Amino acid sequence: PRIGLAYAFNSKNVLRTGFGTFYQRPGVADNVFLGGQAPFQPFVSVANGNVDNPGGATGVGFPFYYMTQDPVFKIPRSHQWNVTYERELPMNFVLTTGSIGRVGTHLERTRNLNQLQPGTIQANPGVNVNALRPYKGFAQIDANENAARSEYNSFQLEANRRFSKGILFGFAYTLSKSMDNGSDRRAILYNSYDDRNFWGPSNFDTRHIVMINYLWELPFFKSAEGAKKTLLGGWQLSGNTQWQTGTPFTVTTGDDFAGIGTGGQPWNVAGDITYQKQFSAGGAADPARYFTLGVSRPAAGTFANQTRNLYYNTSFQNWNLSAFKNFAITERQNIQFRAEFFNMPNHPNWNNPDANPTSATFGKVTSKTSERNIQLVLRYSF
Repeated sequence: PRIGLAYAFNSKNVLRTGFGTFYQRPGVADNVFLGGQAPFQPFVSVANGNVDNPGGATGVGFPFYYMTQDPVFKIPRSHQWNVTYERELPMNFVLTTGSIGRVGTHLERTRNLNQLQPGTIQANPGVNVNALRPYKGFAQIDANENAARSEYNSFQLEANRRFSKGILFGFAYTLSKSMDNGSDRRAILYNSYDDRNFWGPSNFDTRHIVMINYLWELPFFKSAEGAKKTLLGGWQLSGNTQWQTGTPFTVTTGDDFAGIGTGGQPWNVAGDITYQKQFSAGGAADPARYFTLGVSRPAAGTFANQTRNLYYNTSFQNWNLSAFKNFAITERQNIQFRAEFFNMPNHPNWNNPDANPTSATFGKVTSKTSERNIQLVLRYSF
């Protein structure tokens, strides 16, 4: 179901609002076909094994690990709404502001059905982990479940100038926040019995985004004649510029502090993070840091005080510019020359900082990307 309303105060002011609920139509689950539920499809092949000790054969994965699907398959849905205000401004500009929101329910994520209770390994030293699991004979059992939830809210601002007198211009800014407890179907809960420490910013959460685009017909040498007009007149410049903040991360390693039989858990954090935003050109020996944060290992048998995706990676910016001109040969034949500059100012974009607290470069950025690229194009059309 969808509902939309629009009200025009006058020829220059328009208010729009809308609400809708949308359902996904999944064909098959990513983790496993629905017909592959145990005990029908999963199997293990044992070659050159011993009947009395099948797990002793070389290369055989005993106990058996497999993925499954929640038999109660809830259909993912999205509830979306928006309120936008549009106003016509002088000089052919149109200003649009809006508040846009969305709540997702029954979203896909993964839960380990064969996880130990926290502290089980510490309470049973020396015992094989798989002998302690709820379902004996199996290792990790990853179940695809539709139990995650997401919330997105944003303020969006746009200013667009329609093409007039040789100039087109567009500006867009988005301030947003996206939260969830499962950003994708492969997201595995830290603790299968309690997902409260899994609620946090979405893996793709980007708080600030600015986009600028433009097209300018250069007015120079329009009235010139001969070779000067042919070579120097009629050029056009176009480009786009993008700035955006980084996506979130969690300070984590593959350790099993909680003693649940599965590694990959966050560390304890103390105090607030400090972003120096410095580049460590000298690697581990360089004192420059992107961030400083106090961390420690959680106590044995416990989960950390850090929830998911508390901290943010490096920002990103890009400047693209192109200059082009058409050379008319006949009425139906034309040659276009284009010079395209990707990352025109050769601005370096840093890679993400090292979030592994056991690494010598923890909190540092030691590499960067985004070199300038220039492309020259000559196109003949007829």
